[in-house]
Amino acid sequence: MKKIFVPLFLLISITSFSQSLSFEAKGIIAISDADMAASAFDDGKLYKEKGSKDAFSTIKLPLEKTYDEVKSVIVSNSAANHTKAMVVSNTHHLAYVVDTRGMVADNVSELNNLSSELPAGGFITVVDIVDIAHPKVLYKFPTGKNPIGIDISPKGEYLVLCTEEEGKELQVLELDPAGKPIRIIHRPQNLPAGKISDVSWHPNDNYIAFTFEETKEIGLLKTTRDGPTNKIIRLELQGKPVKIGTSPGAGQFTPDGKFYVVTDLKSNEVGADGEIFVIKFNLDGSSEHFPLSKIKVGQNPEGFAISPDGSLIAVANIKKTYLSWDSADLNRKASLNLLKLTPDGSLVSQGEYEFEGILPKSLAFDQSGKNLAVTVYDYFNYGKHFGGVEFWKVNQGDKPSLVKQDFKLFLPRGCHSIRVIK
Repeated sequence: MKKIFVPLFLLISITSFSQSLSFEAKGIIAISDADMAASAFDDGKLYKEKGSKDAFSTIKLPLEKTYDEVKSVIVSNSAANHTKAMVVSNTHHLAYVVDTRGMVADNVSELNNLSSELPAGGFITVVDIVDIAHPKVLYKFPTGKNPIGIDISPKGEYLVLCTEEEGKELQVLELDPAGKPIRIIHRPQNLPAGKISDVSWHPNDNYIAFTFEETKEIGLLKTTRDGPTNKIIRLELQGKPVKIGTSPGAGQFTPDGKFYVVTDLKSNEVGADGEIFVIKFNLDGSSEHFPLSKIKVGQNPEGFAISPDGSLIAVANIKKTYLSWDSADLNRKASLNLLKLTPDGSLVSQGEYEFEGILPKSLAFDQSGKNLAVTVYDYFNYGKHFGGVEFWKVNQGDKPSLVKQDFKLFLPRGCHSIRVIK
């Protein structure tokens, strides 16, 4: 019988600084990129810890005691994307994890150019999460080169993903009753050529938003279905894509599908604050799509989350926490912006909240909308390094606000994406 070696880094404890966690969900899943320190995005020095491997971690809620084990398995993943690295199918009780870039060999300590020298990715790993306390890696399937974004249809019947491979920039994968891909629907023939960096499925199941990286445009695709089977047979471009900012990042629809929210990272503008845009898509094609509103937030706002009722948006600002620790421009604190989204699509600031942590990329509200979870890639500590998930309470009402909970989960270093199991 083959002996199974479980690396020490996979046996991570939950560390609490209070007696209880306020977060309404069945569980949380997180992925960690172990290949490099966050500062590698700045100087290329990986500081990879010996024996560390990318991890897929699960936490079953509610916690029954102050200290407990996070259950982790090795799953290749990468932080080199705009937070769309993982989706969950509640229909199949599966998680689909994108391998944007491959694992780096232990003997590699520095890369001159991350975008060109990181190993190519090219597959999605499927993990069984029927029992959240015992995740099981099932299989992998290929995608195009360097898949950089993924989303799942509301009914769990299709995946949509974008990759960097020519001809496979956008694909819709039909899933069988067990959640395995069985058919590919390719991009429309009339869709202009160019890199697609983000995709999002509309709540009504019939539209997909996408981002053209080079032209800085957000567009909309309509699904055409077969009458008898209701299966998607092709995709069609709906209306003219709309230009947004200078560095559009990840986007998502509000729960009711009325608006599309997207970040503008301003990554090519030194020292510039990021922005959040609200777009109105005209689904019936009777008029053009257009931006409704925008608002400034902090620097490098890669991740955001929309509350279950669609009234609030929480934004994680990375700032310059990812810089080399000896850099004069290093920020030791990241921040969260809380925004109110009004029924007419306007954005109203409800404050900015600082906290210590490196490269917060992913956020999630719980089922109630009264609590918020935020990933931390690493902390400013020497010795053993950990990533983590931090929690905030959301005070609702006329003047919403955030209050940090005295509780955190320590996870393998490189934690960059989370999803809530409802």
